Amino acid sequence: MRRIFISFLGMGPDGEGYSELNYQMEGKTGIVSTEFVQRAELEFLGSDSFDKIFILCTKESYEFSFHDLRDELCDSLGTERQNIQNVLIDNIETTKHAWDLFGKINSLISDGDRLVLDMTHGFRSLSIIFSAALNFILKSKSKIILENVFYGQQPFGDDSKGNIIDMKEFYIINEWADAVGRLIDSADARKLAVLADRDSNLHFRQLDDESFINCLGDLTDTLKNVDVNRIAGKTESALAVVSNLLSNSDGAERELLELVEDKFRPLAVKSSGKYDRDYFTLQIKIIEMLIEHKLFMQAFTTMREFIGSIGMIGAPSEYTENMNDNETADIRPHYADLFIRMIRFSKKSFKIRNDETDRHLKLKNSIYGKIHEIGMLEEFKSISKNLLNVRDGFDHAWTGKGDKSVGKLGNIETIAAAAMACFVKLINSLVEHEII
Repeated sequence: MRRIFISFLGMGPDGEGYSELNYQMEGKTGIVSTEFVQRAELEFLGSDSFDKIFILCTKESYEFSFHDLRDELCDSLGTERQNIQNVLIDNIETTKHAWDLFGKINSLISDGDRLVLDMTHGFRSLSIIFSAALNFILKSKSKIILENVFYGQQPFGDDSKGNIIDMKEFYIINEWADAVGRLIDSADARKLAVLADRDSNLHFRQLDDESFINCLGDLTDTLKNVDVNRIAGKTESALAVVSNLLSNSDGAERELLELVEDKFRPLAVKSSGKYDRDYFTLQIKIIEMLIEHKLFMQAFTTMREFIGSIGMIGAPSEYTENMNDNETADIRPHYADLFIRMIRFSKKSFKIRNDETDRHLKLKNSIYGKIHEIGMLEEFKSISKNLLNVRDGFDHAWTGKGDKSVGKLGNIETIAAAAMACFVKLINSLVEHEII
C-alpha cells in the first residue's frame, strides 16, 4: 500500500511567485516558514512517510518554480529526489484539456493507495476537475484511503501567516451519502460498515456510531433473509438508535439519518402474534420494500408466504391465536401449504392427499369460501398462479423452464406490481367484510 502526495504548483499572484508565510496546520504544533505550501504540509506530515510525491505543473510553472520546490524538499526535509515527480499538464482551454487532466490524476492513483492531496493552487476549473476525479477515484478504485485534502490560505489582514486546513470531510460526505443511498435504495448496509471501519475521525460521528451500523446491518440482513416475524422488532430497535442519534445531530448528517428513519419506519408495526390486519399490512409493506430494492427473489418468497398466511385465517383457532407458538409450529405449515395449492391449481388439477381431507374441508368452508363470497377468488387465484410460477423459477434457477416458457411468464416487475395491487385489494375487502 503506497502513501502518495499530490499537489498543483502555480506561479503565484500575477505570475511572480508566492510570498513566504508562517504556516500552521490544524492538529499539529509548530510553524513552518516557506513560500511553498507543499513543503509546509510535507514537513508537518513527515516527507519520508510518502512513497511518491506528484507535483502537477503547467509548462510555465514547471520552468518557473518546480526545481526550487524540489530542491527545498530535498535540502530541507531530506526527501529522496527520485520520490518527487513532476506531472506536466496543459492550461485548461478546451474540454479535451479538462479530460486529459482528469485522466492524468486518475492514472496516478492505484488500488489500495493512501492519499494526501493539496488543492491550494487548484484555481479556476482545476478545482472542479480535481473534485470530479477524486469522487470518481473513491468509487472506482478499491481500498482507497483518503487521508487529507489540504487547502493553504492566508488570513485576511495578516501578511505573514498561513493556515493549512483539511477539507477531507467535504469529499467524504459524498461517500457517506452514497452509503446511506445504498441502504435506502438496496437495503445494503455494507458500505456504511466499510466507511465506519475505514474513517474513524469524521465530522459524521453519528453515522459512524457502532450501534447504528450494527443494527442497520442486522435489520437489512433480516429483511433479505425474509425473516418476516422478526422484521418489526429489528426495525423498532434500529429506529430507537436512529432517534437517539438524531437528538445529537444537525445539518447534512441529520438529513441522512432522517432518510433512514423515513425509509424503515413503515416496517415498525408491532405484531399481535395473530393473522390480523396489522400482520398482513406489515407483510405488504415488506414486499413493497423488497420490490423497491429489486430483491425480487425475496419479494416473491414473501408473496408466497402471504398467500399461505391468508390461508391461516381459516385454520382452527388453536393454530392461529399465536403464530409464534412452538407447540403448533409443526402443524401450521400444513394448512398454509395446502391453501397455496388450493389457490394455485384448478379444481381439475388439484389433488388432495389422504391425510389432508380434514384440513382441506376446514379451509374450503372458511377462508377459501369467504374469498369467493366477496368476489375475489378468481382474481386472487390468477395472480397467485403467476407469482408462484415465478417463485418456482427462482427456486430452481430457471433450469426447469425453457426460454419460451420464461418469456410467457411476463415481466417480473409487472407481475409483482399486479400481485401487490391484488393483495391490497384483498386485505381491504377482508377488513370491510369483517373477516379479519
